[in-house]
Amino acid sequence: MLCKKVLFSAVLLAVCLRGGAVASADDLSFSVHFAGCTEFAGWGPVSLAKAQPLVPAGYAIAGAATGQAAIVVRATSCESVAIGQSPGRPTEVSQIGINLVPPDGTGDINNYILVYVTNNELLAEYFQFAGLPTVFDPQLTYEYTPGEAAGAPGELYVTAAGGELSAYFLFGTETDPPPNSQQQFLANWWFTGYNGKMKQSTSFPVISFGVRCRHALHE
Repeated sequence: MLCKKVLFSAVLLAVCLRGGAVASADDLSFSVHFAGCTEFAGWGPVSLAKAQPLVPAGYAIAGAATGQAAIVVRATSCESVAIGQSPGRPTEVSQIGINLVPPDGTGDINNYILVYVTNNELLAEYFQFAGLPTVFDPQLTYEYTPGEAAGAPGELYVTAAGGELSAYFLFGTETDPPPNSQQQFLANWWFTGYNGKMKQSTSFPVISFGVRCRHALHE
């Protein structure tokens, strides 16, 4: 699985859509502020035949014409995550999704959510209320050990479980982002549930991508 290790601060806006219109702020939408974060973001090819049943009608899987889809795996550790006006707290998050053609023409990447798991109970409750079946895992683990020498790759280990979620873990090597490599990035994650269509729009005003590496995802 190709991957990137990134450093970032970001704002996530979870918006519930009704017939293509944005829901009002007092309906189900909310904002989340992430600060002091590192992240693993990886992707790899999967069978289109296996991916298609997981993505509802109304979404187009990227690369479908080739007979393949792409699975996207994300794991994030933040020094502070604040939901709305609530105090920030250290938080880990992991997501798994299928890469999409942008449903609304926006974003540097768009994915359909298959799994969302976090050790932040309040964040899990907000998403559950909005209609995303978020898994609360108080033992969600994200560990990164830097390399001994400057520029040497470090070791990443992530494990997630909780509830009825089949446990999975990630491991492999990571390299730090190069100096002065900051950029802006917009990631959209989509889901359709009992409250209709949801769009997680995460704006990264400052993000740095590390060198690509290889990781393994196991269940």
